[in-house]
Amino acid sequence: MKIERGFRGKLSDHFDPKLPVRIRMTTAGGAVYDTCCFGLDSGEKLSDDRYMIFYNQPASPANEITYKAQGGAFDYLVDVARLPESVAKLVFTVSIDGDGTMGQISSHSIQIYQGDALVLESVFNGSDFQNERAIIGLEIYRKNEWRISVVARGFDGGLVELLKKYGGELADENASERPAAAASAQRTAPAATPAPTAAPAPQAAPASAADSSKQISDRIMGKINLSKDKVNLEKHVVNLSKCVVDLSKKSGVDLGNIRAKVVVALDYSGSMGSLYRNGTVQSTLKRLVPLGLTFDDNGSIDIFLFQNDFRQMEELTLSNYENYVASVINCSGYTMGGTAYAPVLSAIIEGYSVGKGLFGRSAVPPIVDNGDPTFILFITDGENADKLASDSIIRRSSGKNVFIQFIGIGNESFKYLKKLDDLPGRVRDNTGFTKMSDLSEADDRVLYTNVLEQFSNWLKGLQ
Repeated sequence: MKIERGFRGKLSDHFDPKLPVRIRMTTAGGAVYDTCCFGLDSGEKLSDDRYMIFYNQPASPANEITYKAQGGAFDYLVDVARLPESVAKLVFTVSIDGDGTMGQISSHSIQIYQGDALVLESVFNGSDFQNERAIIGLEIYRKNEWRISVVARGFDGGLVELLKKYGGELADENASERPAAAASAQRTAPAATPAPTAAPAPQAAPASAADSSKQISDRIMGKINLSKDKVNLEKHVVNLSKCVVDLSKKSGVDLGNIRAKVVVALDYSGSMGSLYRNGTVQSTLKRLVPLGLTFDDNGSIDIFLFQNDFRQMEELTLSNYENYVASVINCSGYTMGGTAYAPVLSAIIEGYSVGKGLFGRSAVPPIVDNGDPTFILFITDGENADKLASDSIIRRSSGKNVFIQFIGIGNESFKYLKKLDDLPGRVRDNTGFTKMSDLSEADDRVLYTNVLEQFSNWLKGLQ
């Protein structure tokens, strides 16, 4: 059901208030956007700093409200039945980190789900706002019972000013010139009432998002010597750097300073033929070069092709990326076949052997070891014929220093990959999956977010 600005209604008219609801906020535009849920008391002030839920404090004390970033969307799972009486209203906001105004956004949507069902939805665009730097989007509040209100109004200040509006204060009064991430929802309680125990104040970022991304892009560009490569790659480096800063904020992991071995496993089954011929694979490899420069000390990416078996190829580097498909893959003599995941995963994670005849076989060591983590980007357009064998290697690798990000492309349903999140018998969840129907149509921000978001969450689990 579509709802407009100004909509008000009872929660119980649309949802079972005894069950959680999921609020998804998505803002598209040229800036970095932060979302926040403020838990207010009956006086419309922060009831407790622990009920300011955002990327640096992703859950309330008893998990009545939890926050999770999902690509460009931000999800809040809210169980109003478990909220304390001191929380009378929840206000969901989005603000800009950096330059820009809400009048410049492409779209802003608010979706409310129960279970997997989308029940209510509001969609706005930049013309609905002006020069404001934040939006007060949705309110869920008590008035005899829980109710919903779509506000969708701009707010002149950013997250820091929203914090002040709701009666909070900065943990460090000198933080006014810092980005919004420096704000701590530390409310001053009346003298006669002990203040609630505050969660640790979020750490102030050393620089703005724009400055941080520039530092990363400058460092990456400093590894590129030839002017033609600087021209070819600069746009992708800048876009990756922005994505790294954005995901670092959301996950709490400083991705810009992570060292990892990057491996790309490319599907070489017959159905992939057109993507190799029409340049899609070549352009994707070009966009992946900055990943190697960012995370890998050698600045290179290990490449494996796979079908029913696998073939390890020459590393992707600055010296060969421009014509990698034509000069390396097409000249390799490797032929297309079916689709099996386990052989190539086993080779990367556990090593393999080569050779035969009089000289016997020699062992090729695994890429995965106890040093820097290994990040496998696994690109496929089809279901595998070896599900049990794939389950086995994924389970065996779950205690190792490796994360596998599966990217499903094309029109396949990918039932197997979608079920991997529920694969039992693992030390920890070591896989991610995202579907990108058309790699050639995905812009850098979408590609890099899909590639890195679940990897950053896996890294956070190691801390």
